[in-house]
Amino acid sequence: MREDRGQKSEIRSQTMFLLSFTFCLLLLVACSSAPPPPVVPVTVARASYAAETARKLSANENWSAAVREWQNTVDRYRLLNDCANEAIALHNLAQAHRALGNLDRAHALLEQAADLNQQLGRADEGWRNQITLLQVESQAKQAAALEARFARLAASPPPDSQPQLQGLFFNEFGQWQQRQGNLAKADETLRRAEQAMMKAGDRLGLAVVLANRARLDEAQRKLADALEKWSRARAMFESLADPPGIAASLAGEGRVLLAAGQNLPAAETLLRRASENFHTLKMNDDRADALRLLVECLTVQKKTAEAAEVRKVLDALRTSGAPTRK
Repeated sequence: MREDRGQKSEIRSQTMFLLSFTFCLLLLVACSSAPPPPVVPVTVARASYAAETARKLSANENWSAAVREWQNTVDRYRLLNDCANEAIALHNLAQAHRALGNLDRAHALLEQAADLNQQLGRADEGWRNQITLLQVESQAKQAAALEARFARLAASPPPDSQPQLQGLFFNEFGQWQQRQGNLAKADETLRRAEQAMMKAGDRLGLAVVLANRARLDEAQRKLADALEKWSRARAMFESLADPPGIAASLAGEGRVLLAAGQNLPAAETLLRRASENFHTLKMNDDRADALRLLVECLTVQKKTAEAAEVRKVLDALRTSGAPTRK
């Protein structure tokens, strides 16, 4: 009986050894037969490296260098006939030119990117080109071109399956409607933009739309509503660590308090901080607006000497011809 048990135990041990050995052999064969990873062609690697370098330069706002590197990226992808990546590089090259104030060049590059994406059937990327074209035409004050583009795009806006693109488009459309004096339509459109951004989970986009809704409330003299929205927008921009949005919200809150004639010391503080932040950000047009409101706020409080000092800074800024960062 003991011998039978011993024999069975020995057989089990041998079986387990053979199974383990067989598994190891199979693993070795599988590993040894796996193909090596494909070699990336040098030309493709160089194009990818150029794109990554350009992205870093854009992120650091080194726009002149970014223009050179994005152009290098465009050229490399064009040589490879990689139209999809060429279109992306064209879009980013346009954004770099736009940051430098070269709006005509940015517009031409965006049109090239839009044409490529249309040929490729890349609707989402094409919409991003079109939305940026709207922004450039607005910035360049090309009223006729802007109206024609809105008329064409509004007839067939981004689909519900792309809520972020919807939010971006309706945000631009609502601002344009406000500039046209269609405040009721602008309110409806910006609400649609807000809903789309919420659906997309785009927190920065939602903060931007909220700020634009606050501006619309100001235009309609709904000052209490505007102040509440500016306060919420500032909290959102602060949570996202977005300096331009924070500065705009500070200015908005100060502007509304001044317009309402409420808590002028708080309005003064908000406008001072906004003007200082705009100065750091080199957003000189926005800084000039904040300084002008600060002069008004100080004058109403009968702080004549302080108002005169701020007016000197404002006059110097107006005569300096300093470039404005958008």
